[in-house]
Amino acid sequence: MDMDKFQNELHEKVDEVKEDLELQAGYHLKDGQYHDLLNTGRTSIPMTDFTPYLQKTVSYLHASDDEDVIWTLSLNSFSGAFEITLKNIEINFR
Repeated sequence: MDMDKFQNELHEKVDEVKEDLELQAGYHLKDGQYHDLLNTGRTSIPMTDFTPYLQKTVSYLHASDDEDVIWTLSLNSFSGAFEITLKNIEINFR
């Protein structure tokens, strides 16, 4: 896969995560969080910021087929922040 194609797919996936969070939970990623997802495939959201959206987000994740959702939500027990991580983002070198 060439880098341009990878970058385009990455932007599409990050936009999908942003849309999922907005439509399903009412949470709007901050610019820095959006760029973290683009640059690293992961972003952190402070617990106090995300807790009001947690129930709707978890309900959405549980009601959706796993293969249809391209991101995961976890709680980092060290930082106390929620983390959203893109699934299956990798570049294989042959």
